Amino acid sequence: SSAASLKLAIGHWVIWALGIMLNMTQVLPDESWLIKMQDQALPECLPFRNRHRADVAFIVTMAGRIIQMQSGFAMLESAYAQPNNAANIMMKNLLDLCIGVLAFYVFGYTIAYGETVDVGVADAGFDLAHWFCCFSYATTAATINSGALAGRVAFFPYLALSTMMTGLVYPISARLVWGGGWLQQMGFIDFAGSATVHLVGAVSALVSTMICGPRIGRFPEYRAWRRPLSWVFGEKNRDQYYRVPEDPVEKKVFIPFRRCRHPVQLLFGTFLLLVGFLAFNPASTFSITSGNDLVMAHASATTLLAAAGAGVGGMAYSMARTRSTVVRVPELTNAVIGGLVASCACCTVIPLPIAPLVGLIAALLTLSVEELLVYVQVDDAVGAVAAHGPSGAWGTIAVSLFAQKHCGAGDSDVVGIFFGGGADGWKHLGIQALGVLILSGISLGFTYVIVMLVDFLFGFRCSRACELIGLDFWEHQFDDGSLQTNMDKATLFGLAQMRADLSRRSRHLDSVVPKKWRSPTKSYMDVTASETSSSSEVFPVPHHVNVANDQKDAHGGDKATIQKLVKKVEDLEHKISLLTVGMLRDRSKTTEDICGTGDRFSHRAESEEASPVAPVRTTKSDRM
Repeated sequence: SSAASLKLAIGHWVIWALGIMLNMTQVLPDESWLIKMQDQALPECLPFRNRHRADVAFIVTMAGRIIQMQSGFAMLESAYAQPNNAANIMMKNLLDLCIGVLAFYVFGYTIAYGETVDVGVADAGFDLAHWFCCFSYATTAATINSGALAGRVAFFPYLALSTMMTGLVYPISARLVWGGGWLQQMGFIDFAGSATVHLVGAVSALVSTMICGPRIGRFPEYRAWRRPLSWVFGEKNRDQYYRVPEDPVEKKVFIPFRRCRHPVQLLFGTFLLLVGFLAFNPASTFSITSGNDLVMAHASATTLLAAAGAGVGGMAYSMARTRSTVVRVPELTNAVIGGLVASCACCTVIPLPIAPLVGLIAALLTLSVEELLVYVQVDDAVGAVAAHGPSGAWGTIAVSLFAQKHCGAGDSDVVGIFFGGGADGWKHLGIQALGVLILSGISLGFTYVIVMLVDFLFGFRCSRACELIGLDFWEHQFDDGSLQTNMDKATLFGLAQMRADLSRRSRHLDSVVPKKWRSPTKSYMDVTASETSSSSEVFPVPHHVNVANDQKDAHGGDKATIQKLVKKVEDLEHKISLLTVGMLRDRSKTTEDICGTGDRFSHRAESEEASPVAPVRTTKSDRM
């Protein structure tokens, strides 16, 4: 019996020793391991050792994959763009990243997390992994504008809007939801940014699109904003400006609208975004230790299931719309993106069977809103507003409907209305709805002020000639060879230069005699009546200006009469440009003489000395 007792005791000791050796708190990286790492850290590294090395590696890897989503957005947007705007789209996405990271580093991060992290201006703090991952969310919110405004927004005004989105608008939203703000204190849940990232970006894109107006020819029967909305959105153009061009030269340069030009590229961009979202949502755990690995796994599974449900929903929607077995590429891709966006807020709290339903509803909302925007003639070039806006709001609301306690929910105690949440569930639904409205209002207000200010100072939309010729050449001097073979495009470029000359002369005279408008001089009227005058008479320089008459018209004259004179002068300036081209052609001038582009367009350039002319800068005065 004593031998048996000794064997039993030894057995207990062995089991106890094995238990110590296999204890998960000793094997897995947890807080005790972090303490040991801090003890082993160098003195200069000790402030930065605030996470386990596994968590740091996880966060940085996931954030790198999220930033890689920029390539997916660029591929997707350029698939919709006209051939002469594709490089411009890629440039905008690249500079979204380059300029945005500076703005977020200088003041964006401290705005978003100044209460929860000890950081200041131009300071990333001691948790560099956290800063790096937070920036990846900021640049995603900013790039939504790029797709919605594709094809007609000026390059540098767009960069100004993108910079403010990354450095100001998104950080304010992130502070309210994740940085200790009052929405977070109320219990608002947005795990990975359905509202904080995507809805904020979509509302910003909607506002800027409504101010900028549609692409030329997008809506053949487009009607510009009427009062009072024309005052609200700063409408400066008439209906015909946005319709299919009627001018012979513009008609030959104009590229008719096509919804999607590169379906394979569009599908490839969607694949990149799908893979990116599988990092976007799990990364919001900011940890894989202390049980968060289960949260990360659950978020990954629900994200993929939501995308699957959205894809099936997009396929069914397309077949219903075409009343056949045809499945259209843009509808499928936008549906998948909508489902991924909706999963961001609720990916950790909803059970797996509910995830495809969330994605399916998001797909239907995305495609319905996309058609609604077309019906009301709002030109969302790639469907970015529809894919990120309603889906983001729906995913945020779905938290209060379908949340359930399970091992992948983490610390969340929310129970959805459909799972017995009762009065608390309805209360939480009100908090979620309030958060959606607040974040939408912040994005709307800030974007409106930023775009209107940029439009007033520089002009937000590119010039008409720039849009018709293409932003690739106008903004980046990328010539695909069409200017050498397309005489009409070269002629339009020359007309734009002539118009710029008129604008510069107008600004020069305004600086000498600063008035709201100058009465047209006799020399302008003479030029339009004479088709045989020399080219020097086409751009006459007035030798005197009657200041007394100008002051009388400006202060004592009838405003309606002044507006009529303004309209007449605008029409005459356009006729002057066309007459100039006609006269130069009648005199057997080449395209080189019309455009002033040296040896770029002439076969006789080898014997002539000429210097190329850089594209005209887009200014507010160009948009007459």
